[in-house]
Amino acid sequence: MKALVLGDLMLDEYVFGRATRISPEAPVMVVKHHRTTRVPGGAANVARNLIALGAETHTIGVAGCDEAGNLLENSLQEHGFSGVLLVRDESRATTRKTRVIADHTHQVLRIDQEDDAPVRESVQAKIIDGACRAIAGVDVIVMSDYLKGVLTETVANAVIDEAKRRGKPVMVNPKPRTISHYRGANLISLNRAEASEALGFHSGLQDHAAADGGAQLRKESGAGSVLITLGESGMVAVGESEALSVQAPKVEVYDTAGAGDTVIATVALGLAAVGFRREVFELAAQTAASVVRHVGVATPSASDLDSIRGEMGEG
Repeated sequence: MKALVLGDLMLDEYVFGRATRISPEAPVMVVKHHRTTRVPGGAANVARNLIALGAETHTIGVAGCDEAGNLLENSLQEHGFSGVLLVRDESRATTRKTRVIADHTHQVLRIDQEDDAPVRESVQAKIIDGACRAIAGVDVIVMSDYLKGVLTETVANAVIDEAKRRGKPVMVNPKPRTISHYRGANLISLNRAEASEALGFHSGLQDHAAADGGAQLRKESGAGSVLITLGESGMVAVGESEALSVQAPKVEVYDTAGAGDTVIATVALGLAAVGFRREVFELAAQTAASVVRHVGVATPSASDLDSIRGEMGEG
């Protein structure tokens, strides 16, 4: 299958080291640096998941004319991305998240460098033009919104309109305050905290209320269906005529970062291929379980996918 990913691209940087002692300057750990790794993050991690799942993937996003932008471009190439439209904007900084990891697994600190203002109209025009050109040749469009300024209401509306004109499904990972930008999308996906905020549930969305909450969000958003991920409680998908509840596999969780990207990538390909079916969401639960076993933002490996095939085949 072929997919288009559009959204906020980021550089995920990991600084690994060994915690040696407490600093005499402040009550913090001293971490002796061992190595630094960089991977494409944000919307690019959705694309990485799609690639890992076997999809030919086109990616569109924005970077600044800075060191982080160059590192992001190099990282995209190193991780096998093709068909990338990386619009450079000298007026903004590339989104860069630097995580300090001590003793292999313990995240000590995260430093964010970013500009979350909406991108300029001239940049929006380039994004829309590139997206409209790509939509004709793909099976599904995924928009990944991290509130870093790429997916403005103008961009979102233009992409959805063109996708609908060509009969292509659109899947979206929005944030609560931008859900209204994606009216007409085939599916929007939110985690528990995001759904709680969107619904105004200050005490949090409880498992037993997730299906009703999804139905309310579906009505309010104008989306064809709504998916709410509930962590260890699995997920609830609410479509036009049914609500599906899928349990999460029991696994040892090391890091949940990026699991939502794995879910939306799996669901996007599944819905585009076979429609709103339980098997799609069961597969998404399995692929998400495979990545939370790893430290840092990860994608399903070939061995992960082989194991999932075996488990689901036996089921």
